[in-house]
Amino acid sequence: MDLAACDPGSTVRVVDVDLDEPARRRFRTFGLAVGAVLHVTHRGGFGGRVVGVGADRLALDAGTCRRVRVEPVLEAVGHAMERAARA
Repeated sequence: MDLAACDPGSTVRVVDVDLDEPARRRFRTFGLAVGAVLHVTHRGGFGGRVVGVGADRLALDAGTCRRVRVEPVLEAVGHAMERAARA
């Protein structure tokens, strides 16, 4: 599934980023790379998402969200991330 299909509250792992190399490199600097665990915090007005990556939050537009493939992560991992972010 892609990131655009994820509801707020979802915890997912990135499995593919279908962007050109300069964009992938820039996303990696923000921690958004294959294997990263994201927590979807908000849905934007035009289909974008706000995601938590560690203690940071990133706002992604709908087109970008459709190019980021993800898989669900167990809820226990999501709760651990939330606790770590609050610490």
